[in-house]
Amino acid sequence: MSTLLTWRSLTAAVNEIKSPNQFLRRLVFSHHETKPTETIEIGVYEKGRVIAPFVRKNGQAIAVGGHNEKFIEVGTPNIRIKRPFTPSELLFNRRPGNVIFASASDIQRAAQEHISRDLQIMADMVVNAEEWLSAMMIRGVTSYEVADQDNFTITVDKPSANTVTLTGDDLWDNADPSLPQPDEDFHLAKKLINDAVGLGVQDCVMGEEAATYFRRLMKSNHWANHAQKIDTGRTTFVEQFSSDGVIFIGTFCGIRCWEYSRTASLNGASVEMIRSKYVEFICTDPAAEHTLYYGAIPDMKAMEGNKFQGERFAKSWMEEDPSLLVALLASRPMPYMRRPGSVVSMKVVSG
Repeated sequence: MSTLLTWRSLTAAVNEIKSPNQFLRRLVFSHHETKPTETIEIGVYEKGRVIAPFVRKNGQAIAVGGHNEKFIEVGTPNIRIKRPFTPSELLFNRRPGNVIFASASDIQRAAQEHISRDLQIMADMVVNAEEWLSAMMIRGVTSYEVADQDNFTITVDKPSANTVTLTGDDLWDNADPSLPQPDEDFHLAKKLINDAVGLGVQDCVMGEEAATYFRRLMKSNHWANHAQKIDTGRTTFVEQFSSDGVIFIGTFCGIRCWEYSRTASLNGASVEMIRSKYVEFICTDPAAEHTLYYGAIPDMKAMEGNKFQGERFAKSWMEEDPSLLVALLASRPMPYMRRPGSVVSMKVVSG
């Protein structure tokens, strides 16, 4: 008696792998520098706006002070992740979209595709870490947890005036949309950044609630005919970042407004890239000197037991028993705001 085989129609595999978050990494920390050390030292020159003293005619000159200097040391966080692949997983598991009755070449191709896909996921995890570090640096404090160790905190010298909390009628979620004055809030952010670093504001990034209430204000009768109403015209700049999950709201008071409500999973918990009730006003001009540093990666395989200077370091090796292929990816990223006064964090929603 012949054996009947049940044939199946193969469907294409659907890719539901989420793209990494990298809006802030691209917008704010697009300038990258690799360093040959794991600790980065940043020198700072400081001098206030001092008016030169006046002396009488033919009088003796008055000695004045120069600038102040200080050094800031920043240790780069250490990311080191690996992914083991077993022979059974690679050779005997059928993947979505692969043939049912596979030849040797089909199995080999499927295994290679599986490894490539997981390596890309590892790279995306590092990008998400860079984005999370960037989001915290904008706030002024970077805090992260190292497995089985204490938490690490890196604080920048952000002026206290650059953290603003609205109260009373100024809150954007006020029941009466005619009371909040967002144009005054935008003006305040411009004034604070210009006073701190002498630069302008190009972008503001809103959390989910802040963006919701901002759009509500712009739709109200009070703001619909206001001279400072929002311009929602699209630009090529918008298209550049739309794939990163950010929504361009429009231009208001000369500042590009974005809603960035994406989250990521950190140690099993969901974290916001931008706090929901906040607006981050940011000078994205190159003069602000926001930099994504990469520290050196020590590894015996790198440059003959020395250290590797670069953004990523990857390697793989075979384990004999049990038989495994292990892939490793390492990075030492540290976004840093060399001029922290170029950001204003404003809480605009109550609660």
